[in-house]
Amino acid sequence: MLRNFRKPLVIAAPKVGLKHPAAVSKLAEMGPSTAFQPIIVNHFGDQNKPVSKVVLCSGKIFFDISAKLAESDRNIKVVRVEELAPFPSGHIEE
Repeated sequence: MLRNFRKPLVIAAPKVGLKHPAAVSKLAEMGPSTAFQPIIVNHFGDQNKPVSKVVLCSGKIFFDISAKLAESDRNIKVVRVEELAPFPSGHIEE
């Protein structure tokens, strides 16, 4: 952390997340004016109704949860934590 910029930690993990059909990004999301997102928020259900639960998860678990919630009628927000250290508590509080 002696540099004036932050780089995400790259972890060698199972390739299931890399080959999953939902684990794709558009080319515009990797352009020069973009930045690493420490959390990604997904909303399942009717966005006009109040959220009943907020679920924090990371990695491959997100794809399992999102598959089940797509079939469900629950109104839940799933917060995918992409940066574990240092933990993005400020982003989560927002």
